[in-house]
Amino acid sequence: MKTVLVVTPDDALRTRILRGFAEASVFLAQADADALKTLRLIDVDAVIRDSRGPARNLGTFVSQVRDMTPGILVVAIGPGEEEGAAADFNLPATFTQRDLEGTLRQAVDRQHLLQEVATLRAQVAPRASDLATTGEEPPRETETLTRILREFSRVFAAGFDLPRLLDMFLDAIGELLRPTRSALLLLDNGGQTYRVRAHRGLAPQVVEAVRVSATHGLSRWLATQGRPARLQDLTDPALIAELRLLGGVVAVPLLTQGELVAMLVVGQPVVGGTYGRHQTEILFDLATHLATAIRDITLHHQLQQEKEFSERILAHMSSGVITIGRDERVGTMNRRAEEILGLSAVDVIRQDLRALPSPLGDMLYETLAYGRALAKSEIQLALRGLWLEVSTYPIRGEGPTPLGAVLVFEDRTAQKELAAQKRQTQEFQLLGRVIARIADEIKNPLVSINTFVELIDERYDDPDFRKLFSSVVRRDVRRLVQVFEKLSALVSEGELNFLTVDVHAVVEEVVTAIELADEGLSKRLQLDVPGDRTPQMVKVDPVQLRKALSYLVWYLAHASSPAEEAKVSLSVGRHAEKDGTEEVRILISSRTAAVPTDRLDRIFDPVQMVQESLIDVGPAVSQRLIEALGGQLRFRQGRHELAFHVTLPPAEA
Repeated sequence: MKTVLVVTPDDALRTRILRGFAEASVFLAQADADALKTLRLIDVDAVIRDSRGPARNLGTFVSQVRDMTPGILVVAIGPGEEEGAAADFNLPATFTQRDLEGTLRQAVDRQHLLQEVATLRAQVAPRASDLATTGEEPPRETETLTRILREFSRVFAAGFDLPRLLDMFLDAIGELLRPTRSALLLLDNGGQTYRVRAHRGLAPQVVEAVRVSATHGLSRWLATQGRPARLQDLTDPALIAELRLLGGVVAVPLLTQGELVAMLVVGQPVVGGTYGRHQTEILFDLATHLATAIRDITLHHQLQQEKEFSERILAHMSSGVITIGRDERVGTMNRRAEEILGLSAVDVIRQDLRALPSPLGDMLYETLAYGRALAKSEIQLALRGLWLEVSTYPIRGEGPTPLGAVLVFEDRTAQKELAAQKRQTQEFQLLGRVIARIADEIKNPLVSINTFVELIDERYDDPDFRKLFSSVVRRDVRRLVQVFEKLSALVSEGELNFLTVDVHAVVEEVVTAIELADEGLSKRLQLDVPGDRTPQMVKVDPVQLRKALSYLVWYLAHASSPAEEAKVSLSVGRHAEKDGTEEVRILISSRTAAVPTDRLDRIFDPVQMVQESLIDVGPAVSQRLIEALGGQLRFRQGRHELAFHVTLPPAEA
């Protein structure tokens, strides 16, 4: 069922009915008078009428409809018992979608039966077209033909204005054939149906309601046959109904590259019965050229829309975007790029890439010339000291040479300034903490030294006092020296004097110095050095290496529980790597030391560890010293052991 007229003032009922006619041309009428007015203009397959309520005059309406269109089907919704006999089919007022679909199937079957009967009768009766003599229509006068060609030359000069092109084409067809009606049908946006886009002589109701399926019916016939369809040549009732719905006697396909772009429907000529073969051929040739023009215009508009969409995306991106082509000229510069660089796109686009601030142009040229993408990196421009995060990539085509290059960048100046301010604040905080920690560390030694200095005049002759004075002052001075050595090592490792030495000798010197040092820890610190004495020669600064190892030993001793004796082991060995290289390892471990889990991740961070104690800064200082000597320092915590791994490159033989 191709065409349906729905007669009801109820919007809700109309919506329920329309669900069953997704692919049909549906005409709407509020009352019987509007419906009869529509039927005078259009042939429809069925009328669905709202007959609910008293005094609906269904019988009178059906009689008037059949006087105008004898073969039409009438479906009444909610009629009374007496009026229901006038309609072909009845539906209750409370019908469901299934009821509507079943009634429609019955109506379609009946309509097909009537069409088949009419077709058989037409085959038996002599066809008027067979009795008529055929002949070529007399040629037009040269002056008339010249005017027609002038009209068509205007058609193809319409540019990319599709509505204007279609209107001018129909005007030219009107000059050529003088038809009573004409219409051009194009695919809708969904690509499922053809709708009237330009017409001459059609009723507004037809233009608004007609839908021609893109998958079957008249459109399928034109696409598969690839030739005009004349009404007198068609035998399929469905095709005849679709052609008559538009008031046409000829339908011409507009084909390009095998695709049905549009359909041209032409009605009866004003004078004469039918169109001759010569006229139909001219119409087909002109329609083919129009199809190419429609395709090109449609493609142009699609490209224009995609270009505008891409430009809108670029305009609203948070990153700056600049592109260049093979001619090394700037092709695109979005709004964000203008804001960041402080340049106008009008002044830069189509200019040489040297118009861009250095080194942006150089980066684009490198990507274009060598086809290599540059990963994200931070650069600082001389232009206002801007910090940018920049990346580039080539635009590839089918050939090996890039079509162009794209530069994407973001302004990191504000983040850099904020980070600098944050870093400066942290440095001030660190300085304050270090000063406070220094004051705390040196306060006790200075107090003891000051006390002994005040008593030295009175008790200088006392040998025990002098012995105690010498021991305590030496110890406290050494503690002060170590404090300042650690602080200076955090800033600079100083001048390094490299010598080739045996690691065992350095370890022995560290053990001797710690055992002789009287810092109140000698009674509870036990150092263990395994007996393997195989020489392990390294090229280092022995003084700095001793300091680094001493700080690690004192750290493990300090991390041991005060209730038990601190035990620290120092071992030296050589280890072969998978790549064939060797390294000298110094393992400093302790089974009595324990470090809280929350401090493990920041053990080499002096900013964090200085808050605890200057002894806790020892690993950070040792790491700096060992790395300056060309080695590495790592920390490992096992189930019952804490250990520092010091690796050094062996000295060349």
